[in-house]
Amino acid sequence: MLRRIRLITGLTLFVYIATHTLPLILGNHSLAVMEAVRPYWHAPWETWLGQLTLYGALLTHMSLGLYAVYRRRRWRGITRGEAVQLVFGLSVPALLALHLVSTRIAALRYGIEPTYPWIMAIYLKYDPLAGWRQATVFLVAWTHGCMGLYYWLRLKPSWPKMRFGLYAAALLWPALAMTGFYKAGSEAADLTVDPGWVEMVLRYVGNLNRAAQADLYRIEDWILIGLGSLLLGAIAARLIRQQIEKRRGLVTLRYEDGREYRFNQGLTILEASRECNYPHASVCGGRGRCSTCRIRVRHGAELLPPASEAEKRVLRRIRAAEDVRLACQSIPAPGRIEVTPLLPPNASAKQGHARSAMLQGKEATIAVMFCDLRGFTRLSEDRLPYDTVFLLNRYFDAMGRAIEESGGHLDKFIGDGIMALFGIEQGQEAGCRDALKAAQRMAERLAALNDGLSQDLDEPLRIGIGIHVGTVIVGEMGYGRATQLTAIGDAVNTASRLEATTKELAAQLVASRAVFRAAGVDYRGRDWDEHEIEIRGRVRPIHVVAVPNAIALSDSAAPAA
Repeated sequence: MLRRIRLITGLTLFVYIATHTLPLILGNHSLAVMEAVRPYWHAPWETWLGQLTLYGALLTHMSLGLYAVYRRRRWRGITRGEAVQLVFGLSVPALLALHLVSTRIAALRYGIEPTYPWIMAIYLKYDPLAGWRQATVFLVAWTHGCMGLYYWLRLKPSWPKMRFGLYAAALLWPALAMTGFYKAGSEAADLTVDPGWVEMVLRYVGNLNRAAQADLYRIEDWILIGLGSLLLGAIAARLIRQQIEKRRGLVTLRYEDGREYRFNQGLTILEASRECNYPHASVCGGRGRCSTCRIRVRHGAELLPPASEAEKRVLRRIRAAEDVRLACQSIPAPGRIEVTPLLPPNASAKQGHARSAMLQGKEATIAVMFCDLRGFTRLSEDRLPYDTVFLLNRYFDAMGRAIEESGGHLDKFIGDGIMALFGIEQGQEAGCRDALKAAQRMAERLAALNDGLSQDLDEPLRIGIGIHVGTVIVGEMGYGRATQLTAIGDAVNTASRLEATTKELAAQLVASRAVFRAAGVDYRGRDWDEHEIEIRGRVRPIHVVAVPNAIALSDSAAPAA
């Protein structure tokens, strides 16, 4: 809830900053144009609803910033970006105090009508220090807002498409505003040499006597004292809370590699990881948005409070298992808790998007296929490297399309070999039907490829396909960019061995009998041989069916679901 309020109030303030500085951009044309649009552009914010929205958002967002100071248990582990955003956010109200007093409060107390000619003349001629201060508060507030937008939007799937446009806007808007500020200010400073112009501006604005000016400066001082007191109060409350938490006992956190860390109650598991320098993914900085810090609680789940609605929403989005929690939202009670981070420390925002629970690592019964190109070493011996790559890519394209059109998942290309998985989401029956359909399509595509390349090949391309069904562990495995969805287990090894036996059995396809049975395909009464073969690493032999030409499967294999 607080995160949503912070987002809404932050967006409101960012829209105000953007609309408030648009006249400055028009100042690149002239001071007159800048002043001409002022009444219309600021009109929505001058209404009672606009004022309520603006100052309500300002006070709420500022309060949430102070709460962030109070809530943070440790400063160790905070990223540079988070530190800059927090410092800039806390400094904006103090930097803004002078502008607020000299415009809004001056208008309310003394009937002053702040115009751009008057304000620009003050900033560029009479009080340049105030001008620098105003430029600083704009750049600080703009940077703070852009960082908030970045932390929010970078978790969206559409971020890669929109980021360059937003980067450009984030740089061009303040650049144009600052050049307009300087140009309009210089124009106003030049006009101040005309006493008549100064008298006209002051007549319209309203003349402040020294007593009124002293009163406004006094109000600014009280605002600064109040802001400083609130910040010190938040820090003091944080220190008091830490002393109370120290008396409640220690939490022992144990990771899967045997590492342990003891800390006082009050830290989230993510903060504890940072405290003890344990590598733990967190793209959103512990805000509970990205899910990359998620953990599996192996022991001590009862020490964690129930998940909040915000955490439940994120966990539902990624279809997390019941024993999965967000480390940034989990504050354990004193006791012993054992956890396993589910993503690598360098996890990206993309890995925090909605994904199948299968990707986190799960047992599943699926069909596994291996396919190998026969005699390719001999075929490539007398070819140029370009011709070899061209031929392989044509082959991979044909086989890959056949596999994907049949509902399979291309796991990897290994040299001139292919590994594919079927039934990851649909189950073993559908997976076996899809695997046999894929084998039939691959044989058809290979025949078509041989026809198309008949003038370039001394002999037709030949393949061997092995398919087996069994229980494996499916999940994303690897390192960095080489991380991908794959499977490990006995069924994978067996499928690879079956592919190798296609040479001995002079068959294009060798599949275990279990594959045909699960697919509901009757293989008896055909000229397909059954064999009982020994598989290295298995105690019992396996019954297989050898199909000389997989195109013949078209008469019996069910269409892919």
